Amino acid sequence: FQTAGKVVVEITVDPNGNVISAVPGVKGSTTLDEYLLQIAKEAALASKFSANPKSIVQKGTITYRFVLE
Repeated sequence: FQTAGKVVVEITVDPNGNVISAVPGVKGSTTLDEYLLQIAKEAALASKFSANPKSIVQKGTITYRFVLE
């Protein structure tokens, strides 16, 4: 694929640090290419964060930059 751009993914993380929801293409994204959105979503869902048992869920974003080489 010959596509580049930035994909911002809104994530929800459970108390164990697992990403339980990922919505790609939110505000700040510079591309809405379906292939890049799918790759970013899959990468976000595979991410793991530090556990925080005092929290119910946490929300945030991850930014992926796709660059042509």
